[in-house]
Amino acid sequence: MKTSPQLAQRIQVPTTPPLLSRADVLARLRDSSPGPVHIIDPFKVPLDEAVQKAKALEELGYPALILASTDYESFESRMDPYVAAVKEVTSLPVLLHFPPRKGVGFPLARGADAVLLPALLGSRDDYYVWKSYLETLLTLPGRVDHADWPELLLTVALTFGEDRRTGDLLGTEPVVTSTTEQIDRYTAVARSFGFHMVYLYSRNAQVPADVVRYFRKGLDDGQILFVSGNVRRRAHVTRYLEAGADFVGFAGALEHPDWRTTLAELSGGEPS
Repeated sequence: MKTSPQLAQRIQVPTTPPLLSRADVLARLRDSSPGPVHIIDPFKVPLDEAVQKAKALEELGYPALILASTDYESFESRMDPYVAAVKEVTSLPVLLHFPPRKGVGFPLARGADAVLLPALLGSRDDYYVWKSYLETLLTLPGRVDHADWPELLLTVALTFGEDRRTGDLLGTEPVVTSTTEQIDRYTAVARSFGFHMVYLYSRNAQVPADVVRYFRKGLDDGQILFVSGNVRRRAHVTRYLEAGADFVGFAGALEHPDWRTTLAELSGGEPS
């Protein structure tokens, strides 16, 4: 995949702190083959279960593990030991994906390799479109030692279908898919500002495959296209990969006791 211009470089904010020896997460994702990625909600999934899942994901050759949740409380006290325990059993990069909170910005956990900084272009509140990113940069030095800075992955995040929960919390409006005008505008922003990733999500349905295909055609080669939401079978993963997604995220599909069977199927170990 070709590397697109990076907004972080333009404003002289390093995506990877020079003092770190950890792997370049963005480069690793770009070099990885397209496929599924598991998303664990650390405020729902017990730590011992997350540790077992992390081991299984590495054995299956997954490129990374995402820890994410829409809602969270007592973030640092919960997340610092959670990330540490996961990192102890796997060499997979651990990525954080949590919404920001006014006055602080995006939450951070020690030991995380990268954090997704989503620009919610469909939000009615400018804070979630761009101000949260600037607030995070301003507060970052006081919250985390420079040597512990995670890699910052600049992300356009868009929601599809009815999603009152996200709408009430973050002011988002779902993407209109009846015409391509809005999608064209979003892809133009992603290209012109050099975003690393575009993240398409549907809480209560699925992102249409033809929409994924259209986004892929509009983005630069080096921009990662991530799709998630109600992915529960290998057929869902395959449909999105064929439409041009780089990674297909799944979370709730593994939130049951027999998650190993489901993980094998989603990973292509069994017929869909």
